[in-house]
Amino acid sequence: MGSITFHHVYKNYKGEERSAVNDFHLDIEEGEFLVLVGPSGCGKSTTLRMLAGLEEISKGDLYIDGKYVNYVSPKDRDIAMVFQNYALYPNLSVYENIALGLKLRKTAKHDIELRVNRVAKILEISHLLERKPNQLSGGQKQRVALGRAIAREPQVFLMDEPLSNLDAKLRAQTRAELIKLQAELKRTTVYVTHDQVEAMTMGTRIVVMKDGVIQQVAPPRELYDKPANRFVAGFIGSPQMNFLEGSIIREDGVYYFSGRRLKLAIPDRIASGLSRDSRSLRQVVMGVRAEHAGLMPDTGGEPLPGWHRGVVSMSEVTGADLYVYVELGEETVICRVQPDEDYARHAAVRISFKMDKAHFFDRETGVSLAAGGDEG
Repeated sequence: MGSITFHHVYKNYKGEERSAVNDFHLDIEEGEFLVLVGPSGCGKSTTLRMLAGLEEISKGDLYIDGKYVNYVSPKDRDIAMVFQNYALYPNLSVYENIALGLKLRKTAKHDIELRVNRVAKILEISHLLERKPNQLSGGQKQRVALGRAIAREPQVFLMDEPLSNLDAKLRAQTRAELIKLQAELKRTTVYVTHDQVEAMTMGTRIVVMKDGVIQQVAPPRELYDKPANRFVAGFIGSPQMNFLEGSIIREDGVYYFSGRRLKLAIPDRIASGLSRDSRSLRQVVMGVRAEHAGLMPDTGGEPLPGWHRGVVSMSEVTGADLYVYVELGEETVICRVQPDEDYARHAAVRISFKMDKAHFFDRETGVSLAAGGDEG
């Protein structure tokens, strides 16, 4: 129960040249927690609304549990949706808000009471059942909205940025509760967010979208380690991946990345992949994550193999990590170092790169030419 199939689905709005959703083709497994992520306007909420039946599909086919639902009304799709703004009725109590959908479906009063009390216990809001929404905090309102959806026991949960109105601490807490809740209920969940951290921590698979087009579908770790293109590489991960422009050259049988101020040998394992791709010898972009850039003070002396001189422009302390921004001529590279290290602004430093973890992208198309190394 609860599988979903998008078969080459499009959404076109009148007067718009570009499709809001363009050839969305995807199978979602029963019980999966799928996250749609991307910048504002990428089509993720429109996709969710087509799944809910709130937007008409311009082209393509949609199936829920094998049933063709393009023209099935929202109330008959056996789904429940949780919105960003909670959508609670201010004149109804918490109990009545949770029970409303069941009453509209003419559920027996005894069953309604059992379901509402069970859901309230799961969400730890049993003590709030007699209160009105204006007596609740933002986090409590969100739990009530979730409770209303859960009480219906649908095949599919749809969630459209449900945590975006919460503060950072409460958002993290509610995120953890949602993950636990979904695992217990084992209901197919499609979750929309613009927050890549939220996506990475919640989804069993993530769909990255841009301009209405799927860029990549993969589990979180695969997205991080093997981005399909430069957009995914830059969107997934915090801080953003470092990008350096240059070209691939070959000297004496060895491949190098040649940048504005850098010449870096490429390991044979990655070079072999590049050499099989005729595109790879033209202009490229090299991507390296902050944790794969090494840093040490520059005390002068002779050049060190694999280390390049730079200047610190600023530092960011996040508690567990320290991010140091290093200027390499006109380019800036972010390095992650231990929080007890000290790099003052304008300090001279030397920087190196773990080239077995580097990614290479075609500068024109952004497509990945060779993925970075394995974990570890």
